[in-house]
Amino acid sequence: MRERDLIARIQSQFSDKSNFLLKGIGDDCAVFADSENSCWLISTDLLVEDVHFVTDWHEPYILGRKSIAVNLSDIAAMGGQPHFILHSLVLPSHLSDQWLDRWHAGAQSMLDEFSCVLIGGDVSKGEQFAVNVVAIGSAHPKSVVYRSGASAGQDVYVTGYLGSSAAGLELLKKGHGPNSEYKDLIDAHLDPQPQVEIGLKLAEKGLASAMQDISDGIATDLSHLCRESNISAVVEAEKIPVDKLLIKQSFKTGLSALDFALYGGEDYQLIFTSTPENGEALQDLAKSTDTLITKIGKTHKGPTKVLLSEAGQMEDISYKGYEHI
Repeated sequence: MRERDLIARIQSQFSDKSNFLLKGIGDDCAVFADSENSCWLISTDLLVEDVHFVTDWHEPYILGRKSIAVNLSDIAAMGGQPHFILHSLVLPSHLSDQWLDRWHAGAQSMLDEFSCVLIGGDVSKGEQFAVNVVAIGSAHPKSVVYRSGASAGQDVYVTGYLGSSAAGLELLKKGHGPNSEYKDLIDAHLDPQPQVEIGLKLAEKGLASAMQDISDGIATDLSHLCRESNISAVVEAEKIPVDKLLIKQSFKTGLSALDFALYGGEDYQLIFTSTPENGEALQDLAKSTDTLITKIGKTHKGPTKVLLSEAGQMEDISYKGYEHI
């Protein structure tokens, strides 16, 4: 069963009826009301050794940072401010106390960057290291940005460069280390930075009609957004922003920069839609926050699919990114 089919099946089996729930299954975070002027955002992610990471490549300090970062990215995708973290750890017997101390030091460093506090969790023994993190944030109910807010005729934007993390993973597999000439690509995979500041500003200024973080590649993540908004989208291949080092890597190794950007995932940038009249305001925001914001396509009426426009040809790339199961 595909990941999205399993989620849909679970969603159909459980009730989401609650006087406090504003959004349940189907977005980056669940949203529940605290008052007319405040709501809570909550999200969770599970990271499993040899499925989501290889401990030989991830020094424990960096893995601790990443474990927190990928969850804060979900709060960023809703335009929220993160506050609290809970984590549950599965600990194999071979892990030393020193390794775990380093993991926690890395986690604390990421929490400190965003003024977040660890408030609880759980531990258990197991064969492989795994961590489940719950992130809790807040927002004004009227400023939360859902996946379902896009409509036909809007522009599709992304923050930052795409494909760097997936390329970094592939380079690690080929034996390149963190201190190689591809250091920046490898760092993008090992130590991602959640886009909390720009997510907050997009929400506060009303510049994003729908938004999602890029964890599974834009082919899949934009497909989620299109399905929730009941629209289609066309992405222009030549407009997708990639780092110059990624292009250099593609020449040297023969690995496709475009494929990494479309299908690789784990960039933890943001993909969002906005009305055409917001173009100038988005350029101003990009300058004021020193953030790369790139328009890569357009939304349309029609079946909920994502098409790639390249060299005059159209290709359906819907849900061709990373699958967790």
